[in-house]
Amino acid sequence: MIKERVAGYSKSDFETIHKDAKQRFEELKASWLDKLLWTTPARARHLLGTDREKINGYPIFDGTHILAQRSNVAGFLEGNTSPSRPWIRYIHPDKDRNRFAPNREFLDRVTNRALGHLSNSNFYFEAGQFYYDFSVVDTGCHIIKRRGNSVHFYTLQPGSYFILNNAFGEVEMLIREFCLNPKQLTNRYGKKKDGNYDWSMFSQKVKDLYERSNTTAKIECVEIYTRNKDYNPSIPLGGSNRQWTSVVYETGVFAGAGFNNQNYEPNDVKDPKYLEINYYRRRPFVVGKAQGELYGEKGPTTDAIGLIRSLNKKAVSKDIAIEKMLDPTTQGPASIRKSYLTTQARKHIPLDATAAAQGGMRSVYEINPAINALVMDVDDMRRQVEKFYYADFLMFLSNNPKTRTATEAAGVIEEQKSVIGPNLQSLNSTYNVPISEYMLDFTIENDPYIGDIPEDLQGEWIETEFISPFAQAQKAFDLPQINQFVAQWSQIASLIPSAWNNININKLAEIYEDRYQLPAGLNNPATEVEAMMKQAQAQAERQQQLEALPMAADATKKMMEARQISEEQGGDISI
Repeated sequence: MIKERVAGYSKSDFETIHKDAKQRFEELKASWLDKLLWTTPARARHLLGTDREKINGYPIFDGTHILAQRSNVAGFLEGNTSPSRPWIRYIHPDKDRNRFAPNREFLDRVTNRALGHLSNSNFYFEAGQFYYDFSVVDTGCHIIKRRGNSVHFYTLQPGSYFILNNAFGEVEMLIREFCLNPKQLTNRYGKKKDGNYDWSMFSQKVKDLYERSNTTAKIECVEIYTRNKDYNPSIPLGGSNRQWTSVVYETGVFAGAGFNNQNYEPNDVKDPKYLEINYYRRRPFVVGKAQGELYGEKGPTTDAIGLIRSLNKKAVSKDIAIEKMLDPTTQGPASIRKSYLTTQARKHIPLDATAAAQGGMRSVYEINPAINALVMDVDDMRRQVEKFYYADFLMFLSNNPKTRTATEAAGVIEEQKSVIGPNLQSLNSTYNVPISEYMLDFTIENDPYIGDIPEDLQGEWIETEFISPFAQAQKAFDLPQINQFVAQWSQIASLIPSAWNNININKLAEIYEDRYQLPAGLNNPATEVEAMMKQAQAQAERQQQLEALPMAADATKKMMEARQISEEQGGDISI
């Protein structure tokens, strides 16, 4: 399709954005490539381009960081975005509204449906790949596509995308590069008229290559996601009046195998042709990243890369030393003929008197490595690598079998989860929140089974509460102290029942509901509890009044009898 401007941008504007974002990434490219080759070489293919044989130049002899990374990915997948248990819950910011049973039931129903949509999609598979990228280059990216009544996630290869942030460090633009051959490109984006492709949306080069059935040439394409400058919130939402937009267009043709090939023919950046234009009501991509100026710059592999190289070097040096010890280069008298030499077991090498006097055969290298010191040094470095990847926390029970009681082990695990907790803040803001908000919007817009929105929630802002194992451990860190306080106070109250008046039972119930993530309706709302307490107090007062009536009647009767006796005797009675 041909358009002079899309979402407030011209074709030249988009290409300027593309080149600027790619240039900024060049500062990190070498670092990313090095870390990927040491950890997940297959994910470095896009960065390597045609130079993919470089992967063989990074043989890994010590797999400590590979195992630690595997534990890290599995731990974060289960502890942060667990596929086997709820990890988010939608709530209203106002506690009273949130505890109101109809509101809570509706929000729980929306939560369950949103988690169901994630389970029915490929999210948890792609999340595992995201955590691999996040643990290596401190950044990972999903593109979210809607497929009818479901969603689909695509995890982009490191180096195939670039980002630009706003003034607050939030990702505002995502630029993605990809290559397709002419047939793939026309099948994906082409539109037919009368049985033939409409070539007006493609460059002349694509048409020529397609007609020649060329399958080796690669068409370089760029997809850019950005905010829609033309969005107007004062008019109805729909069509091109949505907050986000994406465009796809050709940038050139590679005659060879893809990016970084020298035989490249660029397209005219002023040619206003687009392969595809889409508009979205919510941001259709998620970029999770650690602390950093543009991309993430702080993470396990970034911290451990020096140790990873050193361990690999020590593994190589150890193998060389052992080989020289087992099969050494020897030296000795020239009178010992070569035919005498053998390395077979239980063989004899004869020496004459002269050779024996000269010391016989001996090794050229006098190798006597301090094995114990080397093992201790390597073990210490391995433990450090595991700590950088949090593997010592995530694999505590496997690494410490039968060394603690169940209560002690549970306490240590909760403590370790709380240590990981602060490191989840960047994931919460850049990964968890965008995904949960996208699924909330998708569920309310497309799911017919959530029911009618309660009147109390219509037009209200809904928040996300994280209830993953990591989030629960962080939030419930004070539960042991609370339980200890309640247990000790119970002992005091058994002696002095009035001591219970010092504890706010309603507040205690709220704390347990919050820490244990209890379902809707188990605890009554504070307003209902207050009304029930007032009703119970009123009933108690009426009961006291009813119990006092017979006593008052009896006292009145006795008084009247006394007055009558006094009058009969002619005396007075004073009250």
